[in-house]
Amino acid sequence: MPSSPIDIIVPVHNAAAELARCVESALACTDGDWRLTLIDDASPDPAVRSYFADIESRRLPQVRLVANERNLGFTLTANRGMREARPGSDVVLLNSDTVVTRGWLAALARCAGSDPRIGTITPFSNNAEICSLPRFCADNPWPAGQDPEPLATALARAAAPCYPELPTGVGFCLYVRRALIDAIGLFDPDFGLGYGEENDYCMRAAAAGFRNVLCDDAFVLHLGGGSFGGMRADLSARNTELLRRKHPGYDELVRSYIATDPLRPLREFALAEHRRATGPRHAVLHVVHGHGGGTEYHVRALISALSGAFRHYLLIAVGDEWQLEEHAPGGVLAFDFRRLPGEPWPALLGGLAARFGIDLVHLHNISGCRDGLLDALAGLALPYGYTVHDLNFACPTITFLDPRERYCGAVTDAAICSTCLAAQPPLAGTDISSWREKHGALLARAAFVIAPSQWAASTLRRYFADPAVAIVPHGSAQGMTREDAVRTRLDLPDDGLPTVAVIGAIGPDKGARRLERLVELTRERGVRLRWVVVGYLDRGREQWQSADAVFTQHGPFDSREVTALLEHYRVRLVVYPSAGPETFSFTLSEAWAAGRPAIVPPIGALAERVAATGAGWVLTETEWQDEGRMLERLAALLDPAQPDALNAAAARARRAPQPTLAAMAAATTAIYRDALARQPGKLGEPALAVARCLAGLGYAPWHPPQPQVAVDVPGNGASAPNGALALLARTALSIRHTLPGRVLYRLTPRPLLDALRQRL
Repeated sequence: MPSSPIDIIVPVHNAAAELARCVESALACTDGDWRLTLIDDASPDPAVRSYFADIESRRLPQVRLVANERNLGFTLTANRGMREARPGSDVVLLNSDTVVTRGWLAALARCAGSDPRIGTITPFSNNAEICSLPRFCADNPWPAGQDPEPLATALARAAAPCYPELPTGVGFCLYVRRALIDAIGLFDPDFGLGYGEENDYCMRAAAAGFRNVLCDDAFVLHLGGGSFGGMRADLSARNTELLRRKHPGYDELVRSYIATDPLRPLREFALAEHRRATGPRHAVLHVVHGHGGGTEYHVRALISALSGAFRHYLLIAVGDEWQLEEHAPGGVLAFDFRRLPGEPWPALLGGLAARFGIDLVHLHNISGCRDGLLDALAGLALPYGYTVHDLNFACPTITFLDPRERYCGAVTDAAICSTCLAAQPPLAGTDISSWREKHGALLARAAFVIAPSQWAASTLRRYFADPAVAIVPHGSAQGMTREDAVRTRLDLPDDGLPTVAVIGAIGPDKGARRLERLVELTRERGVRLRWVVVGYLDRGREQWQSADAVFTQHGPFDSREVTALLEHYRVRLVVYPSAGPETFSFTLSEAWAAGRPAIVPPIGALAERVAATGAGWVLTETEWQDEGRMLERLAALLDPAQPDALNAAAARARRAPQPTLAAMAAATTAIYRDALARQPGKLGEPALAVARCLAGLGYAPWHPPQPQVAVDVPGNGASAPNGALALLARTALSIRHTLPGRVLYRLTPRPLLDALRQRL
């Protein structure tokens, strides 16, 4: 509540209905020692006089009614209100087309009490130029009948508060400290009917050593904007020129402020709090590593598909660096957090969950911050689940490749696994028993486990004590865009040779070395086919084609273009020379969507999916282990003299049932709701501090530039200001906040004051 008296001054000119709405909001939402003065500026509308009569009949002790004998305009009417305010009171100049919210004046008063140098204060609003939100420097129309209180509450929750400096206040609601009025007086009457008088006043305030600030935990609705009617353009032109003459640096000051937009993080965090309060009740935190790829593609598609049912946050956790994305209907808001020295992992994760209202965690890949996340989840009563994107929990190789880059068959014997890992330098020293024990404990506490294929589920069960696994195939989205996608397409000779394709980013586990041997065998044996990688090998991403065009590497691609790329390169068959197993494979879905059959190894989800649809072939064990036999099988399938088998498989590929986003979303929604019903979160950790969240959005306070004044100082050939004028100036500066000091201050030459101020 305000601790000092405050006079609220509302200049009135017509618009009785808007005035009534403003007054009723002030009566309902204002506490403390305050008085409301309504000044009728000779309104020709009789409805204003009628409303004043009604207010008078209500005998409201907080309300004072005043009327100008003639129309004075906003500037002089505001001056009258400030002049007639109670002795010692601060003043709020409030437009009659505003609606205040609960606690607004108390918030402004707290701001005023935080620093004696504060001169003017402006709250956030929907229509307040540099103090507008959600859009900066814009009128954000307010829907009729919509309650502003939720947004006001969100602003209060999102505020430290910071009370950031502004180049100028905004006149729709301007709190003016009594000390400032005593120091510089009232509005300049030269601004006439109004427009720009508050900008001039704020520039004068800054010159007198006061601050103009935003009260970032207060919100006042501003429903007007047309106060001057048809005179607005003329007033704007006249008073803008007056403002420029009085303050030559004003335009550049405001221009640079707008270009910097330092309030953006404050607005964004406040709107995030508003979405939390008004959006879906439950929020899910999806956790991934920092490697991108198919896992992140799936998570983003899942978030998009579930956007109406839950609020979603994506955590990219890499060591102590955590990037949190809020996925909202209007876009993505990204916070950069760093674990503080000595900060417990449960405090970091629990603080995030408490701050953003997260009550369920969905782990997709924890390899970027494995120990930290394991520690955090073990120490929190926060339900979580896991999707088996790979078998990393069972084996740190992820792909079950042995030192010879061969598939081990998913061995479970810890002694054999230890020997295998010891022979791979990056993994040597891994205690496989401990590895599986800690991941097993994580799975045992999980509220759900999801696998995209039966193979992934059954393989997980080989290593861990029969976790209940739900099979939810990955639904295909519209495709994943990427900024580095290659847009040009290389040409192939028009010689009728069939083309086989490998799709994706191909490393050793996906058969990079095997593909290189297959290309060499194709040349050595003169096999009539070409190889195209729609993607790239691990040796380099650049687009490239061999001189004989037997091998072409397209480079990074936009997955929405897969069908067009397969058409361009005349691909008949998609090949998977993988050395290790897949748990699902988005590229197989993309190949089938393009009507291309696939030939796959006899392991993992690839074999499971092809066997179930007939949309391709599963290599025999011998063919898969021997590149020469594999090439023979490919050549036979592509024999132009026997096209029937290939054409039939292509037809089955086009008809293959594709897991849809809708089906994936429905199944996942049911899993989430069941988990929340069985294991509601009970967080004990305090929410991350607001200041830390604002820093995560890049907030940095703005300060007005210091005036650059050339001052003569001893030692540079000139003397410091001295004599009677200097004494006058020093006295004026020292007592400028008193009544005699203000008079003396105005009589002192400005250059001399500026020079002395620089020396103080």
